[in-house]
Amino acid sequence: MQKIKHVLQWHILHRCNLRCSHCYQEDYGAELSFDELKRIFFQYKNFCTSLGFCGHINFTGGEPIISRHLFPLLDLCSEHNITFGILTNGTLITDEIAGKLGKYSGLSFVQISIDGTEKTHDSVRGNGNFRKAFEGADNLRAHGIQTMAAFTCHKRNYTELKDVIKTVRRKKIDRFWADRLIPMGSSTEDILTTDEYREVIRTLTHEHNRRTLFGNTNVHLNRALQFLEGGDCFYQCTAGTTLLTVLADGTLLPCRRLPISIGNCLETDMLELYRNSSLIAELKEKRIPDECIACPKAEACRGGAKCLSYAVKGDHNIRDINCYKLF
Repeated sequence: MQKIKHVLQWHILHRCNLRCSHCYQEDYGAELSFDELKRIFFQYKNFCTSLGFCGHINFTGGEPIISRHLFPLLDLCSEHNITFGILTNGTLITDEIAGKLGKYSGLSFVQISIDGTEKTHDSVRGNGNFRKAFEGADNLRAHGIQTMAAFTCHKRNYTELKDVIKTVRRKKIDRFWADRLIPMGSSTEDILTTDEYREVIRTLTHEHNRRTLFGNTNVHLNRALQFLEGGDCFYQCTAGTTLLTVLADGTLLPCRRLPISIGNCLETDMLELYRNSSLIAELKEKRIPDECIACPKAEACRGGAKCLSYAVKGDHNIRDINCYKLF
């Protein structure tokens, strides 16, 4: 019987070489010693073994490339047969770094964040960083590493989605996906309205269906509600079920975008935190919101993006605020 894949998004540090205007990181100082990181790594390995999961770690930050512990952690993954990905801003991926990464057979992909056209991206991340991100992607491709571009949609950039996909295709990025901005804190002014998100889904669906005729980039439709314009992928939130996040201070969350602390892995073992958490028990029930029961897609969708509902309404068990499906 094939094991279920489990993903750990691991923020191995909070330091970063950039200061992006939309970043949800407030504390840039948190960073653990390698011994502490090893403790968490083996906790996760035991977690997966105990629960019968096939583990996968996505290393991120901050900016993971600046961590002196990144490659020793990748070595641990290789030694213990855990696959991994890297989530990065791409600006520090030199040919030398890409060459080192390319030697790991367990590396599934490297994801680079793109925030719009060059002008918009650089307004968020600093002048010249659009060019540096794609130079990083070129270096990865040269060493046979699968590349992915991630686009976070908000009011200031969602109309550039089609242009971004065009650029990503021209740059021969392997995979592309887009999702909505999830606000951290009280400000919700940049989140998409339902009509704006509908426009995003229409664009993604159109570009997804063009992929075999107009380029090899796989435009994904695997985020909440993206099936609504005829997409062929039904997504439901996996936070706390087959997804967990560890922050740079050891805090365990169901998801980075659902920032409800379960505890700290340096104080209590990850498996114990998971087994004793009432929040995890609730998330594992995969409740369908009352407003969604009558929907024929309710079993597949289960209410859409829990993180957005929580961020805007303070309740992760209600219908996605951008859902426009009429039953």
